[in-house]
Amino acid sequence: MNAAQGIGEEPSSKEPPTILVVDDVVLARMVAASQLRHHGFAVIEVSSADEAMRVLNAAVKVELVFADVNLEGSSLDGFELGRWVRENKPGMKVLLTSGEVPSPGPGGEAFLPKPYKYEELLRRVRTLLELDR
Repeated sequence: MNAAQGIGEEPSSKEPPTILVVDDVVLARMVAASQLRHHGFAVIEVSSADEAMRVLNAAVKVELVFADVNLEGSSLDGFELGRWVRENKPGMKVLLTSGEVPSPGPGGEAFLPKPYKYEELLRRVRTLLELDR
């Protein structure tokens, strides 16, 4: 059983939810992605909003975007990426994170302040994807 399943549930034959992790800090991105994979999620990693938009415009099914607010070298920051997702991918979930920004931006996306515990990341992802019903 993995974290994408509830306690006592039988393993499902359907594909695990896919999460797009967007962070320009390689180590932060790799650790978050590793934790999510360890708990049964499919993960795609990118380092910029530009790469994220390319992935999201491709025929790849992504259920949730987990993005840092500060994305060095990107044409958009995490808030702007969240707005782009809302406008172009209705129904897709967005979870933003930052160690420098104290709260979510004007779009009202779900927000997880850094530093966070990986149990909290998993809880927030599961809640957003409605896996804890």
